[in-house]
Amino acid sequence: MIEIEILRDKSGRAVGIRSLGHADYADSGYDIICAAVSALELNFANSVAELTDAKFETHFGEEEGSFDFVLLGKRNENAELLLKSLLLGYAAIRQEYGSEYLLIKDQEV
Repeated sequence: MIEIEILRDKSGRAVGIRSLGHADYADSGYDIICAAVSALELNFANSVAELTDAKFETHFGEEEGSFDFVLLGKRNENAELLLKSLLLGYAAIRQEYGSEYLLIKDQEV
């Protein structure tokens, strides 16, 4: 199962993501859920880097299936919009394939 933590500040605003695990929907190389989540995350990180001036920290761990991303410094509306888009993508995957493959929860930071 892929476990996703949406990192939220005290006001409830999403400020980052922690993703860990593999869906085990299919064999490695054929797992469409892992592929979809990875594509969303990579596109999100690249989009924030290329389309905004937001400061952030990120880490990808292919072997363990991890993705960490945290916005730093002052608020950046464009980066926050891209983060909301990522969350919509996660929700669509969970709706289509079920919560047994993708667990999404909030974590206050």
